[in-house]
Amino acid sequence: MKRAKSCTGALALFLLSPLALAQSSSGQPTVTPELAPLVVTGTRTPTDTFFAPLIVDVIDRHDPTLRTASRVEDILADQPGLHVAGQGRRNGQTVSLRGFDRNGVLVRLDGVRQDINTGHLGNFFLDPALLREVQIARGALSSLYGSNAMGGVISFETVEAEDLLRPGENGGARLSLRGATASDELGATLSLFGKRDLSDGSSLDGLVALGRSESGDIRRAGGQTTPEDASLDSLLAKGGWQLTPDHRLFASWQHYREDANQPANPQSLTVEPDDMRDRDTTSDNLQLGHRWSPAVATQLDTRLTLSRQDIDESEAARTLQRLGVQSDGYHRLEHGWLSQTLAFGAAASHATQRPGGTASGFPEAEADSAALYLDDTLTVGRHLDQGGAGEFDLGLGARHDSYRAEDADGRESDKSRLSPRLRLAWRPSGDLMFYTGYAEAFRAPTLSELYADERHFGGFCMGPFVCVPDNFWVPNPDLQPETSKSWESGLAWSFGDWGLRASYFDTRAEDFIDTEVDIFAGTTRAVNVSRAQLWGYDVRLDWSPSSIPFTAFLGLAEVNGRDRDSGKPLGSLTPLEALAGLDHRFAGSDLTLGWRGRFARAFDKQGEDEALPGYGLHDVQLAWQVTPLLSASLKLRNIADKEWYRPDGNLGDGRSLLANVSLQW
Repeated sequence: MKRAKSCTGALALFLLSPLALAQSSSGQPTVTPELAPLVVTGTRTPTDTFFAPLIVDVIDRHDPTLRTASRVEDILADQPGLHVAGQGRRNGQTVSLRGFDRNGVLVRLDGVRQDINTGHLGNFFLDPALLREVQIARGALSSLYGSNAMGGVISFETVEAEDLLRPGENGGARLSLRGATASDELGATLSLFGKRDLSDGSSLDGLVALGRSESGDIRRAGGQTTPEDASLDSLLAKGGWQLTPDHRLFASWQHYREDANQPANPQSLTVEPDDMRDRDTTSDNLQLGHRWSPAVATQLDTRLTLSRQDIDESEAARTLQRLGVQSDGYHRLEHGWLSQTLAFGAAASHATQRPGGTASGFPEAEADSAALYLDDTLTVGRHLDQGGAGEFDLGLGARHDSYRAEDADGRESDKSRLSPRLRLAWRPSGDLMFYTGYAEAFRAPTLSELYADERHFGGFCMGPFVCVPDNFWVPNPDLQPETSKSWESGLAWSFGDWGLRASYFDTRAEDFIDTEVDIFAGTTRAVNVSRAQLWGYDVRLDWSPSSIPFTAFLGLAEVNGRDRDSGKPLGSLTPLEALAGLDHRFAGSDLTLGWRGRFARAFDKQGEDEALPGYGLHDVQLAWQVTPLLSASLKLRNIADKEWYRPDGNLGDGRSLLANVSLQW
């Protein structure tokens, strides 16, 4: 059953609307609002992402990839070395990065940790229509972000009023219509935003955005379909009061509610009719905060946060609630021949996990955590053309995390971890940098891994004389955190119209947490099992000539891994992958036509001997500012509808036309 049966026809109307309006365009120059500067994920300071000592990829809201996205898979699928598991359902989306699965990659929404962990369900509960920017920082980043930041950090930032207001405006509205043929989806988002200057010199600004979408069965690569019937309602309310140039109070509420009829395991492709169930997923993220900005190079954000996720089914329910307080800042000091850039902060939170009904693998438990971190970058020297030996950066940082968990039966787990980081960079000139660094990272066990004690699955008979009993989870409160030690080296080089970023990493991981199932004993428990080595590289090459209206880029990534004891492949590995792109800006118009190619070498399926073929996929996309008030974005993914697989064996996305038309007034 599908709710939205006319998506293809509606997309045709999306295309006709801007074509008709373009004929009556006044020809006025387009004013595209600039995104406000953001602290860069991976440094926690305002840094040029090109010359940051790690690989950071940024997707902003003007990119058709984000503008047309209806789910996280649409946003992240093009990132080399980053994989989204699942079969297109929002509830089943999880990621892997640099050899680490979902538990080793930290996800943040407006700075708030998103880490509910239950069965095959994911932790991406957000509407892409409300996003202004996505940053993907690769590498061991526990020295800044604590637990889970072993393979990297993915930060989602929602839109604000200043992102939509054009110069000279004090208010406005924006209506966005979107659709995707592969999920037979139609959606709309209405945003109201504005600002007001008060008589005392302060100012107020705010935004309210309401979204609604409905989708049906999902079409995967090669034409295979998997059942889905879902509706999504979203709300974003944000506001700020600029008391003085130095002080700002802000508040936000991000609400997500999806009602879906889908399989018990939303990551499955083939589903039996009796395996479908109704599932309501609700996520709320609230913030109250204060920002102090006494200088351009100084800022301190302090916020009180409440995050709550509820997953309700007919016979089971799961709730995770996290109340936290955090304060993060940066400050730059000049000492004549020496300068310092400090990033610092503290955080504390209380998380409560509550099961309902027959929920399995989601025990009643709670956890308290606290952290302090400091990162200091010292800069000294002059470039070679200024008579010096080059400019040098020495970065020293560490974060101390402690957590205490306890379940309903009083079983406790009390651990702490210090995550140091060391970096050295040399810039012989203003357009060339070499860097190297060492970092330690960790991942604390989840409450489910520590305390699950419910029935895992029922017993069954393999033959007339061989039967196995019911299988039950066994708690393991002595479970140790996963840890890793990483070396990473790279360069950033800007030469003429070209830009090159590259890095190589080598990670030694300890105490991977795995699930040990004993069929005949009827037990399942989480255990620390292995030592691993993970290594690979990331490369980004950009070409932006000023003389012709073309831009091009190439991204490469590969991750290899092995168990250091047995020598067997280990980790969420990545074959050699490439993402290539070419964009043409048409003269005299605000129209950009682009091509994207996604390529991968043949590889072995994770954990199995089965070989999966390589692939070459092609997309086309269009970004068009039809008039100052009307814009359109289109993306046609996997044009040939080629059948392809991710490293975990999941079937990739199929041919789909994604569209967005926005009218602002």
